[in-house]
Amino acid sequence: MSKRIVIIGAGLAGTTAARELNESGQAVTVIDPQAGDTCERPPLSKHLFDTSRHHLPYRLESTEHITFVRDWAEEITLAEAAAESRYTAETQRHPQRLEDHHDTVGTVHLASGESIDFTHCILATGMEANRPQIPDYPEALPVYDLADAEWILNRVEEAMQPLNVGVLGSGYLGMEVATSAVAAGHHATVYLRGDEPLRRQLSAPVRQALFDAHKAAGVEFITHTSSPDDIDGNIHDLFITSVGARPRLIPIDGDRPAEAWEVNESLATSHPGIFAAGDCAIVTAGPYALDHPWACEPVAESHGKFLAELLTTTSDETPTPGADAPTETDENPAETAPRAWSDVPWHWSFQGPEKVFTAGLTSPDATDTIIRRDASGKKFQVFHFDGPEPESKLIGVETYNWPPMQAAARRVLGGNHIPTRAQLDDPEFDFKAHSRL
Repeated sequence: MSKRIVIIGAGLAGTTAARELNESGQAVTVIDPQAGDTCERPPLSKHLFDTSRHHLPYRLESTEHITFVRDWAEEITLAEAAAESRYTAETQRHPQRLEDHHDTVGTVHLASGESIDFTHCILATGMEANRPQIPDYPEALPVYDLADAEWILNRVEEAMQPLNVGVLGSGYLGMEVATSAVAAGHHATVYLRGDEPLRRQLSAPVRQALFDAHKAAGVEFITHTSSPDDIDGNIHDLFITSVGARPRLIPIDGDRPAEAWEVNESLATSHPGIFAAGDCAIVTAGPYALDHPWACEPVAESHGKFLAELLTTTSDETPTPGADAPTETDENPAETAPRAWSDVPWHWSFQGPEKVFTAGLTSPDATDTIIRRDASGKKFQVFHFDGPEPESKLIGVETYNWPPMQAAARRVLGGNHIPTRAQLDDPEFDFKAHSRL
């Protein structure tokens, strides 16, 4: 049977997969109310207070191989779709009828009441921001999608004098907003629940360096804010929230996970033929398994490319296995054996003039790490290992204000010469030279 690939979600993961499939000549249907347009979140938060571009749109045009369905997907049912229930636009693109409806893995049901059959489906529904209510600031918004960012940007452009900006939350986006405001001449106050920012993202040496730099630059921090009700309503001209996000999830035969879709090393869910990518996926196996979504743009893009290649090279005659049932056929096992997503995950955050990167597996709670600094002492890297022994292997690197060494970290982690704790503990060991091996 021929593949009928459906992608639900037109964020970075879904758009990337669609573009790659199109280039390989594979037909694909993209379901999203804004199919064709997407943007990256970091530029949304970094450039709200200056005159540079505040978002990076990724345009995807409808082509011979790409069909846009600008609608909401509400649920998926498995192996129960009748051929005559197919969505009109999809029928026009692929007018041949299915000889046997059991060849269809499932059906996507849309808010309009229409439906689309598929043989393979990529869930790339992304995340939606938590939107806490700030009693004294009813217009408070997160910076998580383009519409919110443009509303905030308009407020900034209309201001006749420097703004007093309040920010609730101290993760990456909140810190990027606050520091970009201060860099543009505004005042920013960050309200955080604990006593330091970025507690869930970065290890103690990195977050402390950022905390000190931001305070020195003029960002005000109010710690131990237990409730939005405690925030004074007579201070801020503009209020922005950044208190996390949750994956957008649609049920499959009534099943909706509590957090996100668990996928194996091939990004396959437990439902045959259905994959999940980007912010709505928890990778449970393979070299970069994690107990929560990676939730960063480079990983979303990497997932999209991986799945496009996987679905392009998988045999049309063999259903792609689910996470619980990987199989090989006797006819051509090389084509149907699952492959592992293994790109080195990485993340970047520019917070005013401060630049911080992660690569591989790092932990905010890590204490048994090795720190290496440049000659000035102002740039440094934190190295994370898979154990405390001298022969333990490097698994992740945090880099502070040292972009060339972030590139070296990615090369090392993606290569075949992974250094040990003993090597990195040696002052004579040249990490950058090692990255070129």
